[in-house]
Amino acid sequence: MEAMASGQFRPWGQWLSGLAACLLVLSGCDVRSLSESGTSVDVTEVRTDSRSDGQPRITDVPGSELEVYYFDVGQGDATLLAGPDFTILIDAGRHNRREVVPYLQQAGVESIDLLIGTHPHADHIGQFPQVLESFVVQDVWLCGNSSNTLTFARTVDAIAESGAGYHEPRAGEAYRIGSSYIEVLHPTELTSNLNDSSVSVRITFGEIAFLFTGDAEENGEWEMVERGMPLNAQILKMGHHGSRTSSHSGFLGAVRPKVAIYSCGIDNSYGHPHQEALDRVHGMGVEVFGTDRHGTIQVVTDGKHFEVYTERGEQRIARQPGEPALTR
Repeated sequence: MEAMASGQFRPWGQWLSGLAACLLVLSGCDVRSLSESGTSVDVTEVRTDSRSDGQPRITDVPGSELEVYYFDVGQGDATLLAGPDFTILIDAGRHNRREVVPYLQQAGVESIDLLIGTHPHADHIGQFPQVLESFVVQDVWLCGNSSNTLTFARTVDAIAESGAGYHEPRAGEAYRIGSSYIEVLHPTELTSNLNDSSVSVRITFGEIAFLFTGDAEENGEWEMVERGMPLNAQILKMGHHGSRTSSHSGFLGAVRPKVAIYSCGIDNSYGHPHQEALDRVHGMGVEVFGTDRHGTIQVVTDGKHFEVYTERGEQRIARQPGEPALTR
């Protein structure tokens, strides 16, 4: 990983000493193929040529593709970015499920360059131990907040045993991993609100950008807007599973997404996604996809155009060609 800012990886001893009190207390599916019955969406234009598996594909452009999987992990989060020369996993599902490692294996993952835990809730870091035991992981990012849960304690142990590098990223840092460019947007400092301290990043591949904000809520979103962070992205991962607490109008206006994706379980007890959040996104003319309705969602891009494939559903959309390139 090539650092583009002054942030350095923090020594394990220093970090573990900061968690000593917490740890002392705690011590006493398959990546289903996106079948022909699923959805294919091209945001520049709907194309009719096909891949070898029968799926529509983007027009051939010199260079390699990035595949982004928003895995269907129920009421949790796990997103894989599998590029030509990088592999990034953002969050790893719920603690009481076991599908993330099989998903990664079936997606062809052999090792992971960067594993990000946006915040220490068990529906985001739940399967970190299994991921760290199953793959060589180069670096791990956590926000730095702790949690008095067994899931968090097991995650800390698994990171230490893996030998991976460790870092607590802060807004303003930027890194290159292969052909990806990662900008850290949040947080600047930790608060007692674990959701609003979520690690938030924009990851750019060519001219296409993806935005991830974990469970950041209105305060966190406004902080990013007010700091003038580079938020513009074609694909937005809606914060907090599509909750009304996130995806506010001012934030959406800064992002200006073409597609928004949320992750939540069918008939979950929280009522996610909340209609208020969906209305705000739909009000901007943004197409919305969710794992509860569409299953695993895949975005494929050559760095100029992108398509969205879904495991199930029948929606199709078309966009006009000629979208401007993002500036950094």
